[in-house]
Amino acid sequence: MKLRFTIVLLAFVAVATLANAQNHDKRLAQIRQAYADRMEMMNNKPYDSKICNEISVDVGQDLPGSGLYERHDKYYFTPEQYPEDGTSQLYFVTSKETYAMGQHIYYWEFLWDSENGDPMFAYLVRQEGKSKKEYRFYFENGKVIKTVPELKQWPDKDMMSLHPYVIDTPVDVLKIMKKHVAKFKSLLCD
Repeated sequence: MKLRFTIVLLAFVAVATLANAQNHDKRLAQIRQAYADRMEMMNNKPYDSKICNEISVDVGQDLPGSGLYERHDKYYFTPEQYPEDGTSQLYFVTSKETYAMGQHIYYWEFLWDSENGDPMFAYLVRQEGKSKKEYRFYFENGKVIKTVPELKQWPDKDMMSLHPYVIDTPVDVLKIMKKHVAKFKSLLCD
């Protein structure tokens, strides 16, 4: 009797694991398609059809100890008449920060669902001198479902804390995305 129960339990676990893997694969495909769609839309710049809007913010300053700092943020959002509630929805952000005359460069891309505002994807390129690393974060329902590289392959914590945004875990990426949403809202005219 115990053997049958164990076999049935193992079969149930195997089916549940397979279903979960298929759901993640489906979500990853959905995110990749949304990303490709956003890139195509932004590259075609269909302003005449009022499909997208953008705001650019450039900052340059001389920081003590590290020298020239430059930041270029670009916010892409839906027009106000698109969402049901009459507010603009942020769906894509690019952010490039350069420190110490180009010795430290951090480039981010963030993708949100353009209809409900849920985080979908984040991409980071960290360039320290000649060393360059890329990180990808995939989200579902406000949770990280996949990172590339996997967490166990991330560099030492001191490497990650060099960036002004400390990234100890992928949850910190969601916090950075929330800061960009707040910054975007502060830029909109009421």
